[in-house]
Amino acid sequence: MKLKRFKEKDNKRTSIIIFTLICILLVSGVILYRTFAIFEVKTSQNVIKGTVQDPENIYFAFYVNNEIQKEMPQKGSGYILDEEESYCGVTGENDSNIKISLTEDYTVHVSGMTSSRTKCNLYFVKGAFMLGKPIKAVTNGEGLYEVTHEDTSGTINDTGFKETEFRYAGNNPNNYVTFNDESWRIIGLVNVMTSEDKVEQRVKITRNESIGKYSWDTNNINDWTQASVQQLLNTGNYYENDLSESAKQMIDENIFWNIGGVRDYGEVLINKWYIMERWDYGHTGYANIWKGKIALIYPTDYGYATTGNQSTTREMYLQHPLYNRDAECADGDWLFDSTQDRWTLTHRAAYTYDTIRIFHSAESYGWVRGSTGIIQAHAIYPTLYLKTNVKILNDGQDGSESKPYHLQLIL
Repeated sequence: MKLKRFKEKDNKRTSIIIFTLICILLVSGVILYRTFAIFEVKTSQNVIKGTVQDPENIYFAFYVNNEIQKEMPQKGSGYILDEEESYCGVTGENDSNIKISLTEDYTVHVSGMTSSRTKCNLYFVKGAFMLGKPIKAVTNGEGLYEVTHEDTSGTINDTGFKETEFRYAGNNPNNYVTFNDESWRIIGLVNVMTSEDKVEQRVKITRNESIGKYSWDTNNINDWTQASVQQLLNTGNYYENDLSESAKQMIDENIFWNIGGVRDYGEVLINKWYIMERWDYGHTGYANIWKGKIALIYPTDYGYATTGNQSTTREMYLQHPLYNRDAECADGDWLFDSTQDRWTLTHRAAYTYDTIRIFHSAESYGWVRGSTGIIQAHAIYPTLYLKTNVKILNDGQDGSESKPYHLQLIL
């Protein structure tokens, strides 16, 4: 077969086609480049004094407590993004079409951009991610408070640093959640032992109403590992019959609860209570930690839940036991129950029959007092820690009593 010679006009036609394709690709690339920001952007660029180090398409300026910073606060720093104050814009002004958010792993998300070289001013304030939802901390009134504990070196936690937690305080803060198709409330984001030598943070919740009055232990022995109420909550009728399977799946079962006792509840500051709960202060022969699912609140859970009153600040209330007798301080404590005494987890180390309970009468020391025998029946409020993959649904609920947060387990 005779081969046909490649004609010059074919060569020109091929060149035109190639040139046209290159032009289309270049134009498409420019269009995509200019409109890249209609998609979600994830970045971690840093700026120094508001000047961008890498002049690309999105620039961040980080402010912590309204002061410019070189770097963005990291996870666990106790700061969250103030989405109401943060903004982005090309000219430095707020473009309301651009939305900013911060994920729980501290990745900044920016969406809605239509122009390159957009600058975002990110303002960070005290707060914490509560079940995936960022909650700003307050310094007065009802809400989420930052709590810093004394150095716990030497305790069975032995973290060796000042522990920071976030706890809800006030008469009726927005800390309601629906759990087990019931009303429960968030105590806070607190430090817990997830192994015998590791401390992490978990969200702690407690039932809004008691499940009834029970003896702490029917044998009148204040060893939590053997207590009848412990068995009721973890292996008995309450756990087996009163909790749904979906609720059980949300409970973090790998928690080592501190069950140390207290030696004296007289002139003792609340931070000392916190340490005693975690130290080797238990009755001789008792265990100091217990691995389990459901227990009761600590005395300090109750103490950190108050906002004080008009004449007694929150700090004064937490620092001096005499203020614990103040009825107004009890009224400012959402864990206070004026109708009945409630049991706590902590026993008195000096006796085998004495465990701390919270009186229902503030005038009669609405703080904590020992009992004359744990065979007595008092209110039981189940308390537990949630798994880290339990999150609050983004459904517009605000955590109030009428609009409690709804939970979901992310598998």
